[in-house]
Amino acid sequence: MKFVKKPAFVRMPGSGRPKAPTSMRGWVWLAPAVVVLLAITAWPIGRAVWLSLSSYSLTNPEARTSVGFDNYVEILTNRTWWLAIATSLIIVVLVVAVQLALGFAFALVLRRLTVLWPVTRMLVLLPFAIAAIVTAVVWRDAATTGFLASWFRLDSVGQLDQLAAVSLGEIWRGTGIVAVILLAGLTQVSGRLHAAAVADGATGWQRLQRVILPVMGPAFAVAIAYRALDAFRAIEGPLLVDEPGADIHTAPQVIWDTTFSSFELGLGAAMSIVLLAIAAVLGVLLVQLFRVRRVV
Repeated sequence: MKFVKKPAFVRMPGSGRPKAPTSMRGWVWLAPAVVVLLAITAWPIGRAVWLSLSSYSLTNPEARTSVGFDNYVEILTNRTWWLAIATSLIIVVLVVAVQLALGFAFALVLRRLTVLWPVTRMLVLLPFAIAAIVTAVVWRDAATTGFLASWFRLDSVGQLDQLAAVSLGEIWRGTGIVAVILLAGLTQVSGRLHAAAVADGATGWQRLQRVILPVMGPAFAVAIAYRALDAFRAIEGPLLVDEPGADIHTAPQVIWDTTFSSFELGLGAAMSIVLLAIAAVLGVLLVQLFRVRRVV
């Protein structure tokens, strides 16, 4: 028996030119975006890597020296840095979990709104259009002198309470975009498939678990990966509630203080590269963890 190797290009009937495989055609469409992205990010990342290999302080710029990987060793062996990473990850988990729950509930409601559906979809996106620093200021003030302090009778508000308040602001700001993403996945649920599940006697929980959620798997994956990485790099809210001598810091806060308060540009650049690497690993793990295929 002879095995014939499948050609990379298949000549379609009635066409004088071979047709490229689907995967190759996809890369052709993505190539311009990839080139632009590399052009925008290559220079700042490359400069940050070069700067991270030196000891460079704005308070004494003439004393700049090359230190190799000493900055990275100092960061990776620093307890404060890893505590900041842990704080950032805790905030990410809490924020994304609440946003998924609220976003899914809003998506179910929006799916049933047929008369004013264009208006409702715009309304849920309005918080996301507001600048993050504005949202953080509003929710911080709500916890210190506003309605949160009044409702929960908060006589004294510390940094942890303010950090929780700005995290609530991040939840409020990002829930709308999560709802829209999940709504797009919800629209992929076939009415005929749902009707068939009802005819088979499936309960509401069974239909949710075995029909709706498997079809919405890709939408959940996109929402989780996008909001997790967005919350991980958040700087506006944590920086706004930062206080001198505070014990709670996020990773972006530590980088900001090192670069713009202590003026240690070399060490700050190394921290930025380490944070970028952690975010890349987090992104890869999320993609692998939530890589789902439509099973129905």
